[in-house]
Amino acid sequence: MSEKQNNKTMENMIINWGLPDCIKENEDYIVFKFDDKGLLNTKERGYHCEDGNVKFCLYYKRNEKVLFSMDFYKRNQRIMEELKRDKKEINLELLYVHDESLRKIGIASYYIEKLKYYAIQEGIEQIYVRANANAINFKQDNKKNSLSQSELEKFYKNRRSSEMPIVLFT
Repeated sequence: MSEKQNNKTMENMIINWGLPDCIKENEDYIVFKFDDKGLLNTKERGYHCEDGNVKFCLYYKRNEKVLFSMDFYKRNQRIMEELKRDKKEINLELLYVHDESLRKIGIASYYIEKLKYYAIQEGIEQIYVRANANAINFKQDNKKNSLSQSELEKFYKNRRSSEMPIVLFT
């Protein structure tokens, strides 16, 4: 399979994750975006799907807003050796609900569970997360309904399982 086909397969897999029930009623207006083309009303950029490195968003066409973004990648073996880490891992760089009215209703939980399932299917041994409630990406955003640093760490710790450990670094 060519790299382009692999990327399309990955995009289709993520699209097939579907939408959580809490926003499913708007599914006719929500699209999965894997590029920046046509994105309005967001500073977040760099959406892509390339060789296991994915950054996608849910874009609400009706009001032209990004609702949610997720960014993750499989760490390549050479880099793992340089870091002296022996477990296959996925790095979760971003899991973010942009729209404050949609926070704390299960969107992030839904997609972390989808990522865990994907990781297990891929023979990944852990998900590595930089948990930073005050990351630069979020500095200008409304903090309404957002998690504090301790709540964010608890969010990830509560999603760990024996099948898929989630390792935090802050």
